[in-house]
Amino acid sequence: MKRSILISLLLVISISAGCSYDIVTTPRLKKLDYKCVYLASIESLDPQVGKVIGDVIQKEFLRRKVQFCDPNTATIFITGAAFMTSRSAASHNFLGGSSVAGQAVESVSIVAKDRTGQLLLSASYDNKKQYTVSKLAKELGSALAGKFK
Repeated sequence: MKRSILISLLLVISISAGCSYDIVTTPRLKKLDYKCVYLASIESLDPQVGKVIGDVIQKEFLRRKVQFCDPNTATIFITGAAFMTSRSAASHNFLGGSSVAGQAVESVSIVAKDRTGQLLLSASYDNKKQYTVSKLAKELGSALAGKFK
């Protein structure tokens, strides 16, 4: 009984905290004795956005002491994509109004597989709070890093 109350309480807290990511792992990930990660570039319409996301995720992995390897020796391969959307904003000044459209990251999807191509982890991040690229990558990277320890 106490366990179900504790689980319910944790669920309520995570929902109210506004958790923006969802990470699902397979039992295969936990069974790996040696975990050495290769992080491929994150695909995006804007290559700089993908680069920033990848770099920040890598920094969070290093913070958690996740081991990195080159593609020839890695046991875990991580790939991903950032999905962009256009957001517009109107501004008015004394000369009249104008509208400006900008690109924003809508969501990020990450997949981790082993050397044989078997799925180990699938993660998604919904940027509903409209965080900056580095902030959303930090939050997602920190959560992902915990799954590889």
